[in-house]
Amino acid sequence: MEVTKENYIVPRGEEDTFHCRIEQTQFNPRNGKRLSKPRIQKFDAKMYASIARNLRQQGWDIEVLYDPSEFLAEREAKRAEMRDLTFKQRQEAEAKRKAAERQALKDEILAELREAGMLKAPAKGGNGSKGGKKGGKTDTPDTTENAVEK
Repeated sequence: MEVTKENYIVPRGEEDTFHCRIEQTQFNPRNGKRLSKPRIQKFDAKMYASIARNLRQQGWDIEVLYDPSEFLAEREAKRAEMRDLTFKQRQEAEAKRKAAERQALKDEILAELREAGMLKAPAKGGNGSKGGKKGGKTDTPDTTENAVEK
């Protein structure tokens, strides 16, 4: 069976290369029987662009069985989409980091102003601020231990 563009099946994992049937046609001068046999040659896109013209000039017949241009365009579009997605994720992370820095700086400035007596200290246990302890626990030891020691 002769391999043609219509019946050629691209092997998996080789979708990004040009698949060509090349042959330097030779015949027996006495009986006219074909001596040369075509073969399948694979080229990446850059190589194909530079070598196809040279092979034709040297007398090779080249038939492109599979052109990866469509596949490469789709792959590049997917990569661009992924770059944009990761770019957006990086922007979001950077925005969160900057917001955290601003909040830390703001808290530091407020603490310094309170120390200097320019602002009133917030009421304790009022609004459930981040700095408060959960469950009403204190730093002092348990009251039952205090009662035993006294």
